Amino acid sequence: RLAVLGAIVALVALAVGAVSPALGSSGDDDQQWTIRVVSVVEEEEFLDLGAEGPSLGDEFVFSSKLLKGGEQVGHTGVVCTATSVEREEFQCLATSWFEKGQITAQGLVSGEETFVVPITGGSGRCKGADGEVHVRSVSPTKEILTFQVEA
Repeated sequence: RLAVLGAIVALVALAVGAVSPALGSSGDDDQQWTIRVVSVVEEEEFLDLGAEGPSLGDEFVFSSKLLKGGEQVGHTGVVCTATSVEREEFQCLATSWFEKGQITAQGLVSGEETFVVPITGGSGRCKGADGEVHVRSVSPTKEILTFQVEA
């Protein structure tokens, strides 16, 4: 279960962390960013909502701070719902907040240490964002996120 939770944390953090440092980079309408941040979980809760033990519909909810060069550049909020007990798979929705905009990501996440999820949108300087977030788990509460964002 720790591997799945770590992967979920990474998914959310990745979606949020890549955009913030790039928000002030350019005034062009068509922008591409590749940003790398560290995501560190601040709060987390596993909700055993169905039958006792792992079951469909259980949720993992967490928030994390996003760091670049040791400085906080944003934070994330993530909700993951168990969609397969057999595959230990969760459907995760993540929103990352930055001073000049937000970015969202969504995808199926299992216990892999590295994975990729799609960026589904954004607001502010991130309006219309798409792309991918590449996540690499370092521990159950820390991930390295690389965003490849187009806005």
